[in-house]
Amino acid sequence: MTKKVAAKSTSTKKSATEKPTAKKATKPAKKATVTTSTSKKEKAASKVATPTVTKQKVEISTKIEKPTRVSTSKSAKKPHVEAKPLPTIIIPDKLKSVKSILISQPAPESGKSPYIDLANHFKIKLDWRPFTHVEGVKVNDFRKDKVYIEQYANVIFTSRVAIEHYFRMCDEMRVKINEENKYFCISEAIALYLQKFINYRKRKVFFGDGKLPKLTELILKHRENGKFLLPCSNVRDKALADTLHSHGIHYTEAVIYKTVASDLSDLSDVKYDMLVFFNPSAIDSLYTNFPKFSQDETRLAIFGNFTAEAVNAHKLNINVFAPTPENPSLVDAIKKYITAANKKR
Repeated sequence: MTKKVAAKSTSTKKSATEKPTAKKATKPAKKATVTTSTSKKEKAASKVATPTVTKQKVEISTKIEKPTRVSTSKSAKKPHVEAKPLPTIIIPDKLKSVKSILISQPAPESGKSPYIDLANHFKIKLDWRPFTHVEGVKVNDFRKDKVYIEQYANVIFTSRVAIEHYFRMCDEMRVKINEENKYFCISEAIALYLQKFINYRKRKVFFGDGKLPKLTELILKHRENGKFLLPCSNVRDKALADTLHSHGIHYTEAVIYKTVASDLSDLSDVKYDMLVFFNPSAIDSLYTNFPKFSQDETRLAIFGNFTAEAVNAHKLNINVFAPTPENPSLVDAIKKYITAANKKR
């Protein structure tokens, strides 16, 4: 019992001795509260100064991030296609009036054309005459090129003529067309023309807006699906082939039809104030039929850089040209020229 009482007395002494220490510990706590109150004032002062710093950070970050996002999206969506320089256009100081025009293409079957509206508006003579015609390549000649159509799951079409002769060649060679083939067309009109030959399905037919960058973008999206076949003529614009090559796309050109000069002997005694050309084959046909052709006062309206190169090769002058930023269509460029040339002086 004495031991227990002694233990109790010692425990009470310890608690008694511990109480003052607890009271002493509470006093520094008050000091801590004082220091924290001063820190709140400092924080309040610091909060007043911090907004300007954060705003500067946000402004700097937005200035850096925005251009990078725009540049990457543009490069991903629109592949770069090198634009050729515009040819030299010769416009004399004194323009001679235009009373007759010959267009080097067949007349439209529908009887409607902006060129017809142009002729009616200015009351001038308008004639249509194809300078070239298309002949299909024979199977025996095509086999010499060692191009095997059945090996290509992706086909690129830039014209209705290419579509017609592609499927003609498949029939004559008895090539079974795979239903999973994909077709890339430069425009919607050409894509819809495929309905004459295949079951048209959107998941295997892709078309652009009539311009090369959009077609190239579509091809790049499906470049992993295999090799590409480009049915074409013996005379063709090399812009598409150069673009495919620059992007490392595996493709093969298949010459399945030829562009041949037509007989124009009946035009030997006929003169026109303006001749309109859309492709270099028509220029070659002009000199095939008339080797001694002299331009003199005849105005030449030319569409496309590829055609302009053929004109310059024969040392002829280009008087009207399209497309340009001011004149995206040739009929608009001709209209502006005739408006200036035929106005009453």
